Amino acid sequence: MRPENQSTARIFGLDFVRATAISFVLFSHLYYLIGSQNPVLISLSGLFGYAGVELFFVLSGFLIGTLLLKMFVKDFVTPSDLFRFFKRRWFRTLPLYYVALLLNVAIAFAFGYSKEGIWRYFLFVQNFNKDYITFFPESWSLSVEEWAYLLLPVLLFIGWQLFKKQPKSSFLVTSLLVILALHWLRYHHYLNHRTTDMTVWNAEVKSVVIFRIDAIAVGFIVAWAHFYYEAVLRKIAVYGFIVAAHLFLLQFLVLNVMSVDIFSAPVYFHVFYFTLTSFTFALALPFFIFWKSSATVMGKMITVMSKISYAAYLIHYCIMSALLKYLMSYLGWTLSSFPLILIYLFLTLAVSYLLHRYFEKPIMDMRDRW
Repeated sequence: MRPENQSTARIFGLDFVRATAISFVLFSHLYYLIGSQNPVLISLSGLFGYAGVELFFVLSGFLIGTLLLKMFVKDFVTPSDLFRFFKRRWFRTLPLYYVALLLNVAIAFAFGYSKEGIWRYFLFVQNFNKDYITFFPESWSLSVEEWAYLLLPVLLFIGWQLFKKQPKSSFLVTSLLVILALHWLRYHHYLNHRTTDMTVWNAEVKSVVIFRIDAIAVGFIVAWAHFYYEAVLRKIAVYGFIVAAHLFLLQFLVLNVMSVDIFSAPVYFHVFYFTLTSFTFALALPFFIFWKSSATVMGKMITVMSKISYAAYLIHYCIMSALLKYLMSYLGWTLSSFPLILIYLFLTLAVSYLLHRYFEKPIMDMRDRW
């Protein structure tokens, strides 16, 4: 989730997508905050959390893919150019992540959570090929993104060399091969692990890096289409959004009404469930790419929400929600759900803004000066 290149010429539509994604994620954990056991709320929380993270994946893929395309269209690209790209990514993503990680480690010790395998979180291998997550559960998506940022540019560079430095064909073919390879890996896992439990599926398939990098690669396809066929994409953006809305309803409403689940359609849930989600958001994304600006007060609020989305993602659950629940219990306070949610959202967004303003942004400014 999350990390994107800051630009002086922001695209409001993409800010809207980020703000929507982080709003989905914040909603997804409200049931934990208020201690609700309502099955409808829990189901909606799962849907919104999943959709928010997958939306971040595709958006990140589009933004990173655009940066990489601009690099590969040059006549001469070297490993040094790749390393420069990595350094810029690491400046963007790692400092704030490690701050959140250290806070989560402190909370794990204070609350008696399992501390097994803490070292894995520092290397982003807590869910690389298997789920070893014992705390800081939302970090799974950050591992997916960090490994995508590392592996996909290397594969693109190799493809660029093999295709005799033809970026248009090499970028598309490499991205498609990555998507196909991840489908094969998921199908191979299905053949050897007939998972029929959604909790196990969530831990062993949905949240595992080697099964999920293709979500970022789908965003690369949008970047490629936008880079080479912007005029065509602009003409069909509305139609893409309409198709995406119908696919979203098909996947999350119609198929549920038809009782399509991991028991009745195990291959779909293991192999193609994520693909449908990623391509649904990929079809919708061009509609927002061409939404350049908004001068309204609401538009400015959405832009601020977008800027603080990475910080909000890192702290909203295991830091803000857990600490607020502990404080309420320690002080013996009892609040109804609505005011508790308002306090939680205010504190989360306020702390996220402070982290962005006084930690994240200065580091980004320093990176750009260097």
